[in-house]
Amino acid sequence: MKILIINPPWPGKGYGTRSQNRIIKQRSDLYLQYPLFYGYSVSRLKNVGHELFYIDSVVQGFDKEQTLQKIKEISPDLILMETTTPSSEYDFEYMKLMKEANNPTTTTIIAVGPHVTYFPKEALEKCNAINVVIKGEYDTKIVEVVDAIKANELDKIPGITFRDQEGKIVDTGMPTYSDDLDGLPFPDRDLIPFHWYGEAWWNLKPFMNISTSRGCPFQCTFCLWPHSMETGKWRTRSIDNVMEELKFLVKQYGLKEINIDDSTFTVRKERVLEFCQKLRENNLKILWTCNARVNNVDEELLKEMKKAGCKMIRFGVESGDPEVLKKMKKGVTIEEMKHAFKITRKHGILALGGFMFGFPYDNMDSINKTLELAKELKPDMIQASIPMPYPGTPLYEEVKNEDKLLAKDWKEYDMTAGPIMKMDGVSREELMSVLNRVYKEFYFRPSFAAQTIFNTRRWSDVTRNFRTFVSLVKTVNFYRAKDKDKDNNNAEGCGEVNACGCNSHDVIKDKASENTTENIAENNVENNVMEKDTSNDKVSDNNASEK
Repeated sequence: MKILIINPPWPGKGYGTRSQNRIIKQRSDLYLQYPLFYGYSVSRLKNVGHELFYIDSVVQGFDKEQTLQKIKEISPDLILMETTTPSSEYDFEYMKLMKEANNPTTTTIIAVGPHVTYFPKEALEKCNAINVVIKGEYDTKIVEVVDAIKANELDKIPGITFRDQEGKIVDTGMPTYSDDLDGLPFPDRDLIPFHWYGEAWWNLKPFMNISTSRGCPFQCTFCLWPHSMETGKWRTRSIDNVMEELKFLVKQYGLKEINIDDSTFTVRKERVLEFCQKLRENNLKILWTCNARVNNVDEELLKEMKKAGCKMIRFGVESGDPEVLKKMKKGVTIEEMKHAFKITRKHGILALGGFMFGFPYDNMDSINKTLELAKELKPDMIQASIPMPYPGTPLYEEVKNEDKLLAKDWKEYDMTAGPIMKMDGVSREELMSVLNRVYKEFYFRPSFAAQTIFNTRRWSDVTRNFRTFVSLVKTVNFYRAKDKDKDNNNAEGCGEVNACGCNSHDVIKDKASENTTENIAENNVENNVMEKDTSNDKVSDNNASEK
């Protein structure tokens, strides 16, 4: 079967990606995160003999019509497409166009992602082009669903919603989740070229994202993936399996730096210590970054992480007010935050702090406490954002039930419409003023400049700092421009402001500033997975098939 996996054009100005995206927003430049679920899906489907194609219209620079033309040229039997809450209305309309452009009677469309996971029946009712919705993580089920489509046995697959031959919508209940993550083949980084994607803060290339676990046992009410895509159950790959992937990536592509894209990498101390030990035993000298909680790192762990190449840890701080932390079920204290940042810096690891302004139980006092804590913790980078109550999260249920949801349609969830939850005595203008203060009061302090200089140990640190600064400026200007556009149209504007320049976790970069082909693996040419259109310096169509 010919199968196309696609990220179509992003609606509106800016850039965006639908897959592997915990914080869904329009971006100011092309620095997008590698779609791991897509990568795993490609590998599984290729291994059973399907012919796979991949289009990322955002990265490749295709507009709506160019994308439809590429789809016609491929003529797929099946299209797999992830959706998001802010892009859902656009996505549903584009699915109709894709099916019409290809063959409306023979093309099957599978929709996946957190939005359709929460609204599977509504998605099928609203978009008659959708044939199947796979709820939750789909890469572990995709082969079985494709087989069931061919055999007309979709009713035997748990966790999907589909349209039967009579047009009736059928739901097969709650999704199941695989505990055998070692059984998954490694993501295909040729068909989905790894060098198309990245993070602003990389030091060394080749740089890649990997995943060592899924799910998160903690209960933060705002966090999308543990409540929607991966569940709260923490499931892990064995460290030996992770080492095999890293050794393969070093041998095949010359890997030098990774981002561990687990929701929380440091859930179990013994597992992280084993990871560090086996990195050294296998002589894998790579830089790496991870997500952690402030209450599950200690001096012994940080010492071993640093010795094993850990460059940066991203901590979710969220708020400087204990009552707000309690209501969002964060499960950490202010003192734990202060201790974690202190000992992380002590062991020479960069610390990124994530802060959120605008929960429904925030007020100006709690917001100011958060801003002051951001300065007191002295992180090396910060992410400042407005929380979004995504469908599927407890926060969404809370604000919906308490009539605190301001958004009139899903488009407002792209973080350019400003706060979409009612707050206690805080206006939109006041909150946006606070977010502007974050930049000024954090980044333009002499102490921060001195801290940055002290942490600059190599030339790659200099270039990384320059990229993140440029991304910061672009992001600020991008959202200010969108805010001004909305004001000119008598509408309310600007949403998330990212103060460190990272995508899901930080700001994104301008791909035009780099040679995007510098790290193409030789076997990419052999497998004919990408071509470079030198006429407009955009990457052109990209496909591969099972040999």
